[in-house]
Amino acid sequence: MIEYGTSPDRAQQLSNAALAMMSELGVIAHPNNFTIFFNYLSGEEPDLTQTIDILRSNNREFDELQCRDLFTRFFDTVNEREIVTRITEDLRNQLSSVLETVRNAGIDTCAYGEALDHFCEYIGDKDFTNLEQALKTLLGATRDIEGVNRLLETRLDNTSTEISKLRRDLEDMKREAMTDCLTGIANRKAFDLRLRDCAMQSMETGKPLSLLLIDIDHFKTFNDTHGHQAGDQVIRLMAQTLQQNVKGRDTAARYGGEEFAVILPMTGLGCARQLAEHIRHNVETRKVVSRIRHEELGKVTVSIGVSTFAYGEPLGRFIERADQALYLAKAKGRNRVATERQIADAHPTAQTPDITTPQPKKQRYA
Repeated sequence: MIEYGTSPDRAQQLSNAALAMMSELGVIAHPNNFTIFFNYLSGEEPDLTQTIDILRSNNREFDELQCRDLFTRFFDTVNEREIVTRITEDLRNQLSSVLETVRNAGIDTCAYGEALDHFCEYIGDKDFTNLEQALKTLLGATRDIEGVNRLLETRLDNTSTEISKLRRDLEDMKREAMTDCLTGIANRKAFDLRLRDCAMQSMETGKPLSLLLIDIDHFKTFNDTHGHQAGDQVIRLMAQTLQQNVKGRDTAARYGGEEFAVILPMTGLGCARQLAEHIRHNVETRKVVSRIRHEELGKVTVSIGVSTFAYGEPLGRFIERADQALYLAKAKGRNRVATERQIADAHPTAQTPDITTPQPKKQRYA
């Protein structure tokens, strides 16, 4: 739930300004779009403000696809609710246990203080008749508090160990949530998050960003002929090939089924095409051998589509052009690479994205 720490008058001003801006930009007036522009004008979401300023400085249209992308990026974050709930509950239990131990230690400390006061009174009054008993009482209280302190120290050590374990569990769960279980590379969710981050960096720095969409040719036929285990082997082989050819800041991901994607920050269309050809060739030259029957199953090939991000465009369009290029590669006979530029050549009426360096961000204060 989004919380707004603003006065009623300020909220009314922002609401009116948001509706006016939406009307000026031709944005459809519905709650999700209103949320975007209300928060933009409030200045309480710096990343959103920066993104919209960049889009406006590049004269981008705020159509429904663009607005949906903005809402998803900034207001529709998927939370791992079960993970957070479990970790929170475990932490609450650990802290409650520590507080209980500390509370008990506080009671024993009071008892120790009373024993010490009585002993001091005996010494001050020079009443040595009950000194032995006073010493025994003080010694007993001292041993009690030492025991409590040791218990507290042990409990705190145990709690520290448990919290460290919970933190490792949380990190492992996050990693698993972002990893494809069959191949060990990034999954679709990790791809979506990484692509958004890279698009933001691209708009901020003016550096290019490219995308490869890769599909295994005739995979269904291969899977039906040789079985699902052989099909899984091919998918793992494809992931291994990508890992061997994609380095550093680039991200390889399983996009879904037999489709894969590679995000290439700071890479233009030409270099992205070269890498795509390199990947295609490496896949083509590898033989698939059955791990069960130890016999050669032949080879597989891939088709690859390549696109480059146009600053400020919705990510859906960026992905769509790579998908169209992939479709073109398939249509031309498979086992080949096609780029968005070839789509424009094949369909002269198609618009080529305007890939220009974004203008410096305009500073705006609410």
